[in-house]
Amino acid sequence: MADPSPTSHPKTARLRAAPEFQAVFKKGLKRSGVFFRLYFLAAPGTAPRLGMAVPKKMAPLAVSRNRIKRICRETFRQSRSALAAGDFVLVAQAKAKTATPRELRAELEHLLSTACAPLAE
Repeated sequence: MADPSPTSHPKTARLRAAPEFQAVFKKGLKRSGVFFRLYFLAAPGTAPRLGMAVPKKMAPLAVSRNRIKRICRETFRQSRSALAAGDFVLVAQAKAKTATPRELRAELEHLLSTACAPLAE
């Protein structure tokens, strides 16, 4: 088996348990866009972690849900080094199902940069 690439998305870079998601929802900052709602909870001293929620009600076909998640993971991987330490949770909204990959990436990059902006001040 080949070595994982440096741009892989290891389990340590993911939010996986329900309590982790709930903590971000309750205590985190919220930013909204057309395609996503982003929640961010700062956690100094840790690497950025990503959690995603793409509801079946929003995208009934698994193909659509997986496409959205794949684009989000790749965008997060590419911008991970520029992000603040903490937990990010993305919740897809209904219009994400029909958006192009370019539109999804652009909005996600914008949301990630604005979520980290208050910490830089």
